[in-house]
Amino acid sequence: MPNRKLQLTFQYLTAPQVRRRLGLSRFQLDARIERAILPPPTFVDTTGVRYFSEQWVRTAQAILQNAIVTV
Repeated sequence: MPNRKLQLTFQYLTAPQVRRRLGLSRFQLDARIERAILPPPTFVDTTGVRYFSEQWVRTAQAILQNAIVTV
């Protein structure tokens, strides 16, 4: 399993941190990124660990708040 880089965790958020902030499950986050509903991660290292900036989180929050909700 890939390990995150300590230096990058000071600058970026990891996927689990982003999921908690957005209130999404792993599947929901991955699906929205794959379907281009949410933008791609800010940075992906050589081992495949995804990193997200604060700007990315703000953009994702705005997208999710403006999404059409169907019941």
